Amino acid sequence: MSTMSYDEWREMLRGRDLPLAAIDLEAFDRNVALVASHLGSNQLRPATKSLRVPKLLTRIADRLGAKISGWMLYSAREAELLAHHEDTAHLDDLLIAYPVATLADAARLLRLATSGQTIRAVVDSTDHLDLFRRAIDTSPGTSPPPTFSVIVDIDAAWRPLSWLMGHDNAPHMGVRRSPVRSPEDAVTLAEAARTRDLRVSGIMAYEAQVAGIRDRNPGSRHLDPLRRLIRHASAPDIAARRAAIVAALQRAGFELEVVNGGGSGSLLSTTRDPSITEVTAGSGFLGPHLFSGYRGLPFEAAAFFALPITRFPDADHITCSYGGFVASGAAGLDRAPIVHLPRGLAPLKAEGFGEVQTPLRRLDLCRRDLSLGDPIVCRHAKSGELFEHFNTVTCLSGDHEPEAWRTYRGLGLAPS
Repeated sequence: MSTMSYDEWREMLRGRDLPLAAIDLEAFDRNVALVASHLGSNQLRPATKSLRVPKLLTRIADRLGAKISGWMLYSAREAELLAHHEDTAHLDDLLIAYPVATLADAARLLRLATSGQTIRAVVDSTDHLDLFRRAIDTSPGTSPPPTFSVIVDIDAAWRPLSWLMGHDNAPHMGVRRSPVRSPEDAVTLAEAARTRDLRVSGIMAYEAQVAGIRDRNPGSRHLDPLRRLIRHASAPDIAARRAAIVAALQRAGFELEVVNGGGSGSLLSTTRDPSITEVTAGSGFLGPHLFSGYRGLPFEAAAFFALPITRFPDADHITCSYGGFVASGAAGLDRAPIVHLPRGLAPLKAEGFGEVQTPLRRLDLCRRDLSLGDPIVCRHAKSGELFEHFNTVTCLSGDHEPEAWRTYRGLGLAPS
C-alpha cells in the first residue's frame, strides 16, 4: 500500500504474475473522505472514466450514500455495461458527458431510459438533438421515455481578450468542447430541444483550465505563477457565466435539475459557486501523480502498477519488462509514469517507459540488492487510463488477502 516499504511490496507480490495493477483501498477510502469533506451543501457526481472498475463505484456509493446525485459516464456502451452489471445495476442517474454520434448509441441510451434507468445525454448542437429524435422516431414508441433528458454542454474555457478580439480569435485557456458559450446560445439550443419534444434537465460546464492545471509542476516550476494566475482568474469568470446561463434558461421556462461543474482539481473553487447543484470528481480518488501538485487537496497515491526486473545491463542500470503506460494528452514528461519504489531509479531520457521494456538508471541512493523478477512499483500520470491495460486490478486492504477486481477491459468494454 502507499505507506508500505519496498520490502513489504516485494514480499506481497512474490509469486504473482507481473506486470499487475494494484489499488490501495485504504488510501482510496481516505481520498473519498477528502472529496466529501469539500462538498459543503453540494452533491457529488463521480466521474466513472477515472475509475473504470465497477466495484470501486459501489465502494464510493456505499460510503457517500445520499451525497451522490448520480454518475458521470463517457459513453453509451459504458452506460449499457453498468446498467446490466451485477455490481452496478442499482446505480441510477447516468449522465453521459460526451455527445453520442451514432444512431446505434442514441438507441442504446433510449432503451436504457425505457427500462427505467435515468439517462441524461449531453448535447451541444441541433445535430445531437436530431440524432435522438431519429432514434425515437424509429423505435416502437414515438415519444421519448420520461426518464430520458438532455443536458446542454457549456463551453467553460477562459478567453480573457474575447471582448477585444472576439471569441474565435482570443487566446483560449481550457479544452475545446462545446460551441455553446453565451446565455443566448444555451437558450437557443434548449428551445430547439423543446421543439423536438426532448426535455432539457440541466447544464454541464467543465472548467478544465482550473481543474486540470496544478499549482506545483516539477520540471517547469518557472511557469507555476502563470498557471496559478490562469486558475485564479478563470474561476470567477466561469462562475459568472454559469450563473448567467442558469438565469437565462430559468427565465425561458426551463427547470434545471442539474447544474454540474468542476473536477477533482477544482473542488475548492467549484463548490463555492452558488449556481451549481453538484460537482464532479474522479481522478482524485486514485491520486495519480498528476494530482500531487494541488494546494489544499492532499490526495494520496492509491493506484500503482508493478513491473518485473528482467535484466541488468550493467552496474548502473536495470531493465524491466513492459511499462509503456503513458497518459493521454499533449506528449511530455508529465504524461509518463514515475517510479514509486524502490527509491533511486529514473527512466532514461533516450528511451523512457517502453511498450516491451523499460530501462532505469540507478541513482546513488538506489539499493543494490535487487534481483531478477523483483517488482518495480510505479504510478501512472492519470487514473482510470491505467486499467485499460489490465483485465483485473489487485486490491489491497490491511491484513486482508488481496482481491482481484475486474476492470472495464476485463468485462469486455473496449473499442471493437
